[in-house]
Amino acid sequence: MPIIWAKNNKGLSVMPIEVFFAVLLAAGLHAGWNALVKINAEPIIAIGLIMVCTGIISLVIMPFVAFPSAQMWPWLLFTLVLHFGYKVFLVKAYVQGDFGQVYPIARGSGPVWVLLFSVIVLGTELSQTQILSVLLIASGVAAFSRFKRGRPLGAGFYYALVTGLWIASYTMVDGYVVSQIGGLHSFVVWLFFLDGVITTIWAYRSNPQVFISSLTRYWFVAIGGGVMSMAAFWICLWAMTQVPVAMVAALRETSVLFGVLLSTHMLKEQLSQYRWLATGFICAGLILIKLA
Repeated sequence: MPIIWAKNNKGLSVMPIEVFFAVLLAAGLHAGWNALVKINAEPIIAIGLIMVCTGIISLVIMPFVAFPSAQMWPWLLFTLVLHFGYKVFLVKAYVQGDFGQVYPIARGSGPVWVLLFSVIVLGTELSQTQILSVLLIASGVAAFSRFKRGRPLGAGFYYALVTGLWIASYTMVDGYVVSQIGGLHSFVVWLFFLDGVITTIWAYRSNPQVFISSLTRYWFVAIGGGVMSMAAFWICLWAMTQVPVAMVAALRETSVLFGVLLSTHMLKEQLSQYRWLATGFICAGLILIKLA
């Protein structure tokens, strides 16, 4: 998959087996914390609870990591905006649609946005395999745009697509920082701390009473989601220091399959054969992107 930094500073092009399984683990963890968001009646509250936990964890770890370098700070602040924008649109998408629909659209469209950026902005030429992968993912996303009983998904579909754009943006920026600037642990800890503060304030202001009461009622969302969110992100960024960013970004989106499985078994959402087929298209496209 064409991207600004196709390879890391080690020049690796083959993904070691331990990195492969680590990223798969991260994909599962990522789908897990997103599923926890849908357990709460108000996704914005659930995300706020999760970020409270990640902020506290980051604060505890902070004395053991280096202070971000002057070169890192502009990128850290920039990606902070991108991560917050991602959360805002993710919440809007979850309010409008089922987890089993929104999650595959948001995650599956991310690599497509990266490819379009590479072609339109960077002037990169696509191979036949890359074109096929885009078509497969686009077909799967289009199939998910149909809601139950043939009704259009509506706003949730479009919010999910824009969420994918935010995902693509912060993936490229984060990948650049850890693979070209370095300071992986410092970057992760400070990003989650600052993100935790901002997101907590955002969620609290949306409904102070519900947010405070949810801290005890949905403590498992805060702890479980916080640990899974931070672990998934940390693993993926570590992998980006071992192999090209594009390979990690594509493999990470196999979380689409984990998300669909969780939507049926954990959230008890109905998943027709039609939607399973759509999931298959997205996963096939993601695999092709990895192989391209």
